[in-house]
Amino acid sequence: MEQSHPDNRFWTDRNLSDLEFFSAKFKKHKYRRHSHFGYVIGVVVDGAEAFFCRGEIHTAGPGDIILVNPQSQHDGEAATELGWAYRVIYPREDHFLALANTTSPPRFVKSVVHDPELSARIVGLHQAAETKSDLIDAQFAWADILFQLVARHSEAKPTECIDRQDAKRIAMIEEILRAQAVIGVSLEAVAAQVGCSQWHLVRSFTRAKGISPHAFLLDCRLRHAKSLIDAGEPLAMASAAAGFVDQSHFTRHFVRAYGFTPGRYQAIRAP
Repeated sequence: MEQSHPDNRFWTDRNLSDLEFFSAKFKKHKYRRHSHFGYVIGVVVDGAEAFFCRGEIHTAGPGDIILVNPQSQHDGEAATELGWAYRVIYPREDHFLALANTTSPPRFVKSVVHDPELSARIVGLHQAAETKSDLIDAQFAWADILFQLVARHSEAKPTECIDRQDAKRIAMIEEILRAQAVIGVSLEAVAAQVGCSQWHLVRSFTRAKGISPHAFLLDCRLRHAKSLIDAGEPLAMASAAAGFVDQSHFTRHFVRAYGFTPGRYQAIRAP
């Protein structure tokens, strides 16, 4: 039996209702057949894993998402001599139910799906949780990931609720996010203020604005940081004042949004 890799980590995140995370590398390890009370959502980041689930053997390679439903028997081992590395999240059924305000948790159709855009978002959330960065936005990111998983890969698709109050709600959500972008606000709190489920909030806002609440919140922070840089504030002070965990966190999001670093922007904007 292979000894656990020294970099393997398992932890829970209180900011996400004690959501469980696992980051691991294996070469010779073989899981015995087992099941979980909740779901297994994993992304292979290197190598390939072979595993039994739903009566057949599956292989997941880099970027593939592994989806195992509650109580579903499965195992796992390396598909090649090189082994595999993956990042796994173990949501409970109540994580889905709290978002959707429903009594019917979803069931995923396939055990392996190739969805590069969504797998990258799962890995991003996983890395943020591991480094304790960006946790103030984690609820929004996690809610959007769960919604997309259900919308794209489950048996029961989220319903498109047509609500005449949506336009008013969208304006309220936008106002709340702008006002509390720096200090942060939970998805649950926003949903309670506007009177809808967290699931419906994410879906209706994204449909109306073309951007998720999480991305909108980040955009508000970035624009605030830019205004502070324009006013002559040092980068470290601007990033902290805009609500970013640290300067590397700020720089990463700044480059993703604008294509150049905050330092480059500061140099150009300097008197």
